[in-house]
Amino acid sequence: MELDAYARTSKNQYAAHEKTRHLLQSSMERLARRCHFEDQGSCMDAAPRRRRHIVDLGSADGTSSMATLQFAVASLNQATDDDGPIPLHVTFEEHPASDEKKLRTTLDHHDDWFKRNDITRTITMRSFYEPLFQPESIDFLMSYICLHWLDSSALDDIATWKRLGIDSHQQELLLKFTKVNESSAPENVREQWRTELAHRHLAKFLAFRANELLPGAEAVLVMVGHPHRFVTPEDGGPGPLTRAMARCIARGDMREDVLRRTIVPYFLRTEEDARAAFNLAANIEVPSSTSAGLSSRPGALLELIDCHSFETITAGSDDDDVIGGAFDLFWSIHSNSVISAGATTDELNILKEETKQIFYEIYDAKEGILSTFVALVVRKRTRVQWGTGRST
Repeated sequence: MELDAYARTSKNQYAAHEKTRHLLQSSMERLARRCHFEDQGSCMDAAPRRRRHIVDLGSADGTSSMATLQFAVASLNQATDDDGPIPLHVTFEEHPASDEKKLRTTLDHHDDWFKRNDITRTITMRSFYEPLFQPESIDFLMSYICLHWLDSSALDDIATWKRLGIDSHQQELLLKFTKVNESSAPENVREQWRTELAHRHLAKFLAFRANELLPGAEAVLVMVGHPHRFVTPEDGGPGPLTRAMARCIARGDMREDVLRRTIVPYFLRTEEDARAAFNLAANIEVPSSTSAGLSSRPGALLELIDCHSFETITAGSDDDDVIGGAFDLFWSIHSNSVISAGATTDELNILKEETKQIFYEIYDAKEGILSTFVALVVRKRTRVQWGTGRST
């Protein structure tokens, strides 16, 4: 992902944050009630008030994260009877390959707001597909527009994923797609990604977070879903990147091997996919951080409060070129996969112009680009219901 460009253009999909405000507000109201009951007990025991821990996973440059966090904190404090704000500590997590300096600069611009609301903060540059925090240390967790990306940290060559399910005599199929959710991708390849990668990776994520959430704590998770017109245009053909690469190859402007190796390592889930991964999380073993050789299945303690898909429009802002703004977002997300496949600078520049041309050919400049997202709200319960493997 081109992180600088993404930081400038991610606002073009901020509607996904706005359309899930009701989920976030409801979680904050429930958190306020939990804080109230816990603080009553602390007061009776003459114990100091605990600073609650909120986590934002996938903070990028911090711009969208801050807008959503400000809404969450306002909702939390409006739902309490306390005279002042509830003391918080917020951890912002971002992938280690991202620009920590840019994230820190964004947060520093809001220093007065953090102080007014009695909020301390830290940044952690790590992958969220690994344990991040101590067991039962998080009061609330949120992640927006990140979890469609799969865990590729253990891969030396991402192109190996593209070859899943493709025999040595079917190599021409590698020229048909750059994203596995495309209509042109072989169905058996897509199904292997669904079951062997997408379900397992999200289940692992949920199991790790279940181990770190306090009993009663919740998580709001919003990810890019299927169908999304970036990947499945309305005319039923391949996505714009695959089309553009095929055109460049036909003209002799790009080597065929670049398309053969290009794969974007994300999977766009349906609501049913998200539910399947949630169910799988109950069986994921998480090693104990305190006892060598011991493990548990904390995902079994998760309760699914909400899971639904919804649609938004991805487009440039009102004073921007609608399709041009959507293209800028698209290119910032996908271009690094072409670079990783070995494209030269000349090949990449020609491809960028060809992809932009295709955007204007296949998308409606008045309507923008129809986009699907999937939202989940999960809660950690205190015990597993007998005989079900799921929490009560």
